[in-house]
Amino acid sequence: MLQQTGVKTVVPYYIDFLKKWPTLESFFNAELTEILKVWQGLGYYQRAKNLYNAKDFLKKKHPLNTPESLKEIPGIGDYISSSICAILYDKPCAVIDSNIKRIITRAFALEVEEKNYNIVLKDIAQKLTPIKNNGKYCQSLMDLANLVCKPTEPKCTICPINNLCAKKTNNKTRVKIHLKKTKIGVAFFISYKDEFLVERSEKKLLQGLYNYPFSNFVELNDYDSKNNIVKNLISRWLKSFRLEKSYKNISFVEHEFSHFRLKLSIVDIKLKKRIFLSKYQWITKDEFDLLPISTLMIKIKEKTL
Repeated sequence: MLQQTGVKTVVPYYIDFLKKWPTLESFFNAELTEILKVWQGLGYYQRAKNLYNAKDFLKKKHPLNTPESLKEIPGIGDYISSSICAILYDKPCAVIDSNIKRIITRAFALEVEEKNYNIVLKDIAQKLTPIKNNGKYCQSLMDLANLVCKPTEPKCTICPINNLCAKKTNNKTRVKIHLKKTKIGVAFFISYKDEFLVERSEKKLLQGLYNYPFSNFVELNDYDSKNNIVKNLISRWLKSFRLEKSYKNISFVEHEFSHFRLKLSIVDIKLKKRIFLSKYQWITKDEFDLLPISTLMIKIKEKTL
């Protein structure tokens, strides 16, 4: 849960998770839909799917006390495997995430653009790793990155290693700001009487979660207006399913993903008869309330139901 998400946000989800599955054995019987429902609103839903896929591996009770053995579990890579070995088993494994990278890069004045940057960084990280108490050392670095050596406006004057830090000494604390790209999309609220259409997403972004039908998300450029893009997306989507062209624009939401910003128009289409569309299913509001949905879909739902 702590991958890409702050502790303050995670705590209530973690508590709810443990209430539902207090032991590993109880979690072995969990269905993906149940996990996604508990995860709802936390984002980065691939983590929940990885957790589900890890169950079968964990049932086999292999010894899991080396980075190599841990990396066989779905969703676990270099960082998590090293963190587990360091914090749980106190092994001298170098733990490197974006926060620890930032500390080392600043302290040793590494140039990110250099060809051998990652090799040098890993070498420094391993040399700094203590033989004993590595768990405490790693967690102290995480706290240092979170509270002092921040991505923007680092608090160099109170940093416990500022007398050793090359960035502080050379007064080089500039941080590059990367602006997220903006994408445009459309959500279709298609209803007949008290039912409406939803799909279970198979796309990686919202995999396993239930949504209204979405158009493709198109990057906003300098050559076309948002309104023109929306009109084209609606026209193409309706044409692909041979649906009637009468619709009503009812609302608009914005949502931020990790790598782009989404501006989503919501259109209302009321059908005169119930139709069948592949991939989609008809459900009622009460049925929809029981299904796992994304934070984005929660915003859309508030505008339509």
